[in-house]
Amino acid sequence: MIPDASNPCWQRVLMTEKELAGAVLATKLLVTRLRREVKQRPAALNSKIAELRTYFEKNSFAVKDIALF
Repeated sequence: MIPDASNPCWQRVLMTEKELAGAVLATKLLVTRLRREVKQRPAALNSKIAELRTYFEKNSFAVKDIALF
C-alpha cells in the first residue's frame, strides 16, 4: 500500500541523504533527482512528494522500496 501524501516518510526521504540500499535503480535515480530539486527549491517539496507517489502508483515493481523510507 502506498502511504498518503501527508505521511512523513515522503518528506523524510526527500530531505535526507540516506542511501536507499536495496532499492531498484529507477527509484534511486528518481529520489536522487528529487532530492537535488528540493535542495535547490525547498518550496517545491509538496510537488516532488506528489511526483514520487505517482511513480509508485504507476510502477508496482518498485512499491517494495517504500519500506526503505
